[in-house]
Amino acid sequence: MKNHAKYLALAVTLAIMALIFFFSAQQGAASYELSAVVADTVQHSKASAITPVWFDVENFNANVRKWAHVYIYCALGVSMMVTVYLWTHRITLWQQGLLTAALCMLYAISDEVHQYFVPSRAMLLSDVGIDAFGFLPCIAVTCLIIWLLQRRKAAR
Repeated sequence: MKNHAKYLALAVTLAIMALIFFFSAQQGAASYELSAVVADTVQHSKASAITPVWFDVENFNANVRKWAHVYIYCALGVSMMVTVYLWTHRITLWQQGLLTAALCMLYAISDEVHQYFVPSRAMLLSDVGIDAFGFLPCIAVTCLIIWLLQRRKAAR
């Protein structure tokens, strides 16, 4: 069972990475249009009730774009942490968390470099920081959950 979980976790991580690459490969106009559709949908639905109060209506599209970075990199952080945990056995959980953070950071940087070569897109260091705002807390929470599960299993 655990062997199948390794491959499933790896597949999910690679799928999220491919999704990030797909969105980054969109030219500026197509990316902005997709964000505008998402922003309009959120603004005119019940989902607007859960958007932060400080969201500026005039910059709603930009806010949606930045929060999309946070959410997709949160998903990457969790899946990458589970993948690293299942694939590495000779290092501690703390080291696995650091390795996961380094891998996510490298991917975030490579994503921005990739955007540099896409027409009408920009390479922004601030986006790497926003990405880190997504993956770092999620890696920490995932490590905590794994640690608690390990303690519970050891107590039995």
